[in-house]
Amino acid sequence: MKEDSLAYFKEPKDYLRFIDKLNIYNGWKISKGIMNARGELIRNKSYSNQLRKMFSDKKAFRREVSISEIVSWLDSFVIMTRVVEELRSSISNEEFKKINIHFEYIIKMSKKMRVDFVIEYDNTILLLELRMVNDFKKIKGTWSKKKGELLIYKELMYNYIGADIRILTFAFISLYEFDHREEEFSHSHYNNNQVKFLVEYIQKYMIKRN
Repeated sequence: MKEDSLAYFKEPKDYLRFIDKLNIYNGWKISKGIMNARGELIRNKSYSNQLRKMFSDKKAFRREVSISEIVSWLDSFVIMTRVVEELRSSISNEEFKKINIHFEYIIKMSKKMRVDFVIEYDNTILLLELRMVNDFKKIKGTWSKKKGELLIYKELMYNYIGADIRILTFAFISLYEFDHREEEFSHSHYNNNQVKFLVEYIQKYMIKRN
């Protein structure tokens, strides 16, 4: 699976080092707005160029990565970093080190379908898809759509993943947290609760902690 991912992290600390090296958190926020418009503000930032180069160097895609996709990745990094930090404070150091993370995993024989993140722990893998919406009313419908996509990904992966491997799925639907400089506290609170729920899910169904 390592070779089929845009980036692979042997343990969560490697992911955190990757984020630190990108240096994307100088004011980066999950903000309201059209992805392309948000992207124009960071088109020539060093972290955008690094992500663009990663995508190009992989030579697994027939197109260049769009600026809207880079914005989506940056939003996902904010959420994933919270997940990793919450995991670090919720499980033992030994358990934490055993977690592998794949970013943008390409499913074999699928016409380049990609999963946002794949989390591995022992014989269990979790397919994680993230999507940001603008209001609470859109969460349920978006969740249903992403969950349906994940079930297709799961079925495709069972064509080549060993029978001893369990595949779980999780659709993480977030809300924007800032409208210009104003924080939407109800949205941030919702996102952080979802982070805690995902970590509880990982503990219960992957790490098998009660």
